[in-house]
Parts: sequence; C-alpha cells; structure tokens
Amino acid sequence: MEIFRQIVTQLSAVPAWVPLIVCPALVLVAAVLFTLLGGRRAYPFLAAAIGAAGFVMTGCIGTLTEAFLYAGAFLTLASLLRLLFFCPRPRKKKNFTSRDERIYEQFRGEPLFADPVQDSPVKECCFDDQADEQPPELSHAVALLEKLRKEKLSSADRLEADALMRTLASFRSKALTLSEQDALNDCLASVLKLTAKYKL
Repeated sequence: MEIFRQIVTQLSAVPAWVPLIVCPALVLVAAVLFTLLGGRRAYPFLAAAIGAAGFVMTGCIGTLTEAFLYAGAFLTLASLLRLLFFCPRPRKKKNFTSRDERIYEQFRGEPLFADPVQDSPVKECCFDDQADEQPPELSHAVALLEKLRKEKLSSADRLEADALMRTLASFRSKALTLSEQDALNDCLASVLKLTAKYKL
C-alpha cells in the first residue's frame, strides 16, 4: 500500500499542463502519422493508453470528477481525430509498373559471359545452299511420278507409286546424307522401271 501511495504522490507532483496539453498533442501527432504512413488499426490502442495515462494523472492531481471530465474530453478529441483516417492516403510513386519489371531491375547486372555476337566467329554452314536447292534427281523423279499417277496403274503399281512419292517428299528441303542419296537413287530407278513399264 505504501508503494501505491508513493506512486500517487509522484503523479500528483506532475504539472497540470502535462495531461491537458502533452497527452492531446501526442494523440494528434499519432493520428496524423497513422493517416500519412499507415497503421491505422493501432491508433485506438495507442489513444486508449495515452488517455488512461492522462486520466490517472488528472485523478491524482485533482478530483475524481475532474478526471472523468478529462476522460470525456479526451475521448471526444480522439474520436474527432479519427476522422482524419477518411482522408485518402498519399500513394508513393512507383518506378515499376509490374512485378516482373521490379524483379528484372533488382537482379539485372553485368552479363556473366561475353557477347556471343561480337566475340564469336561468324558461323558458316556448308549445307545452307544445298538445303534450299533440291537435287535434280529428286525433282526429276517427282515429275515422273506425277505423270505416272495420272495413268491407269494396277493396284500394286499405284501402291508402289504412292510409297515412292512419300519417300521423295521426306527428302525435300533438306541436305541429304550419303544413305539418303542412295535411297533417292533407288527410288529414281524404281520410278524409271514403272515409266518404262507404262511406256511414258
């Protein structure tokens, strides 16, 4: 009980302007900061703590009636200051419009490897021209097969002509290996046999 009396004695020695000026000023500053910076949910708890401290100091300095009058006035002020939260919060200007751009800017740096366009030699391919130009045997065989397919072929010869056409189509627009060139020559020989059979 003696400790409680000492606390009351210490609080009664506090100047009267502390609960009347300092506590409302603290609530005003807190309301403005929460309005500008965010964290508005913490305002009621902070205002209640400051108001309780002012109520206790006023009760120790004056009478209990004055303390309750102070509590009512403080509650009114805190409620009015809460109206500041309806003001729109100023938004920070963002430098990036999307999450991907922010990540790119954060991790962008010097390239790990040298630029391959500048440092590597020019790539030369020996087969580019050959890939664009078809071998003369291929175009000749395709032309003969198209003539053959217009004729009245037996079912076995028509199946063979269709198979040869599919094989020749697989050789188009690509560089032929040695085995594919041999297969092309075999196809051409088969086409020539068919044209000789049907006297084309």
